Amino acid sequence: MTPNDPFRSSYQGMPPGTRLNGIYEIEAVIGAGGMGEVYKCREIQTGSPVAVKMLLPDMVENEAALALFRREAAALHNLPHDAIVRYFLFTVEPVLQRPYLAMEFVNGRSLSNMLDDGPLTFEALIKLMQRVASGLEAAHGHGIIHRDVSPDNIIVPLDDVRRAKIIDFGIARSTQMGDKTIIGSGFAGKDNYASPEQVGLYGNDVTAKSDVYSLGLVLFHALTGQKLDMGGSQFQLVEKRRRVPDLGAVDMRIRPLLERMLQPDPALRPTMGEVNSWTPAGLAQTPAAPLYGFDPLRRPESAAPAPQDRMPSTARSPRSLRLGAGVAALLLLVGGGYAFYKLVWSAPGTAVLPPPPKLAGTMVPPKVEPAGPQPGRQEPEKLSAQPTATPSPALDGPRRTERIRKYVAQYSGGDCFFVLPIAVSPNAAVIEGFGVSTAPFDTFDKAFRREQGFEASIGVRQVTQAQCPAVKFLSQIGSDQARMPRITLSATELKGGETLNGTIENFANRVVELLMVSDRGEVQSLSYLLKPGIDSLSFTLPTARASGPQLLLVVAVPQVLDSLRQPRPMAADTFFLQALSEAQRNKLTVIAAARYVLLTN
Repeated sequence: MTPNDPFRSSYQGMPPGTRLNGIYEIEAVIGAGGMGEVYKCREIQTGSPVAVKMLLPDMVENEAALALFRREAAALHNLPHDAIVRYFLFTVEPVLQRPYLAMEFVNGRSLSNMLDDGPLTFEALIKLMQRVASGLEAAHGHGIIHRDVSPDNIIVPLDDVRRAKIIDFGIARSTQMGDKTIIGSGFAGKDNYASPEQVGLYGNDVTAKSDVYSLGLVLFHALTGQKLDMGGSQFQLVEKRRRVPDLGAVDMRIRPLLERMLQPDPALRPTMGEVNSWTPAGLAQTPAAPLYGFDPLRRPESAAPAPQDRMPSTARSPRSLRLGAGVAALLLLVGGGYAFYKLVWSAPGTAVLPPPPKLAGTMVPPKVEPAGPQPGRQEPEKLSAQPTATPSPALDGPRRTERIRKYVAQYSGGDCFFVLPIAVSPNAAVIEGFGVSTAPFDTFDKAFRREQGFEASIGVRQVTQAQCPAVKFLSQIGSDQARMPRITLSATELKGGETLNGTIENFANRVVELLMVSDRGEVQSLSYLLKPGIDSLSFTLPTARASGPQLLLVVAVPQVLDSLRQPRPMAADTFFLQALSEAQRNKLTVIAAARYVLLTN
């Protein structure tokens, strides 16, 4: 932000020193836009820098804006990769009553801004391609398509392309370069980098191959210093994508790959994995000199770019200086426009996680229904309706919102399937799910669209087979959001052995039990770690030195259930069966909330 920014003069944001949930402290406002503002913060306990995106006060009640924040949190939560900006926390600050998203603070500038200084060398381009492709390959492996791959959404710390980060999963925005942002059900990205299927060709079926096409356009821009002219009117957008664009300005060593990446037909393009592993014949090994504009160990930060890494260019523009340090957080800012588009699952049924170790003699894995449509997964009859392209006027407003919530609550997707409506409005829905496979969620996604007339945003937390009894338990007790405990965690991804801090709210006068379900399916009671506070409970949990997904459950009941306080770890199927049986015998209502925590090596 510059001193002459008209928005900055009318809105100064939260003052430095403001604390968020007692976890982060604001240091400075980085930028602001039509929907939100971005701050550089520090984590109070460690002092580590964090980027925080916060909705503006007048957008707090906007369901669409909230849905976009939750969408990005859901996407980033499942993408632990060094080339993708890390997600830490999504919550609502209780005093300010404002939602915010905390993520990794990347001190760098955008690739778009770098290219204002001139194109990359061929060697630097290959390193950039491999770095970005590896991150997108990981995203595709988790069933997530970026849909807005562009130079603006690639941040390069210290101009070192080997450290590039992909940002902006789930939010469409207008760019500072003036590129138009198309808003619609199928596409929410910048038109110049859109794929043919994103503008209506090939059945408008946007798959992982769409990111391949967009990355091809990015690589052309990075190597030549000029972006291909792929914009214009809707007619021009389509016509320019009916054939491979002119690649005469491209280095012959990479032209064959770009020709494949920019094929109009998605079936003819390579996968992102093939792009990541591709190397030109005869390419020299990585030079000893770093692939960035300066070496921080040898030259001051103001030094000019190294001649071997960049083509000659004019002096750095004022825009380059404005978008230097902290641009990663600024480019994560929510812009004035927004759109909904679902998370698309690639290769339904593919297991992302390795099979967990079996517990000898203690676990019987629950049966998981096949992915295909079958009677056991049909929509509830009392909510059935003919497919419709638009919502019925008779069900607009609160009645339609309630209808959607009931539909989600009553949908049956198998023993290891649980969905929870996070944010619902008459024409938008953000849904969180837990399951061992993404296949039943793909079926649910299609059924939801057919029944409700629009696509929902579905974020899936993929668990191990051994954790399925916990998912079945959540499904059996149902989802009463108004009464569910609220769980706030200091992180949802951390290294095994690190400490996890959290708070629990909204439990009224009920007894609260804290449980951890390991990736091996062992349930451990952690209620002894709970510390009372004013209208909340807090806990500090040293995690195991292990890796894999962990489920943290908070169970609230009117009175103590002995089955929830087992002194030793117990197999999940036995544990939750005993808990439900005891609750039924005593005619007690059980309410639970779950959070997904990923431990890494």
